[in-house]
Amino acid sequence: MPNPPRTSLLDTQSRGPGVVATLHGEIDLLTAPALGALLAPLTACVRPDVLVDLRQVAFIDGTGLAVLAVARNAASAHDGRLRLICTHPLTLWILHHPALGLDFDVLEGLPAAA
Repeated sequence: MPNPPRTSLLDTQSRGPGVVATLHGEIDLLTAPALGALLAPLTACVRPDVLVDLRQVAFIDGTGLAVLAVARNAASAHDGRLRLICTHPLTLWILHHPALGLDFDVLEGLPAAA
């Protein structure tokens, strides 16, 4: 029996003053609560700078988007930011769809180290 795909936070790495959280698999109704619990401490500090790398995410639904929005709002409430790294065309289309009003800061890759 094959192993099910991994669906939770893969890795966190400090990068300069911030942290990179690399996700993979599927972010949906089943995995979003665990993701929220993992992102919460990353966005609860003073002036958090969190990069969430979605390049290895195969699927994200509305529940996953809501978790990312909550994390972004938490970072903002602590005078910080949460940015996404994404290159998947469908996910980018969803993230930028004007009717959804998600307003995420989306990058194509890791920014150059300062």
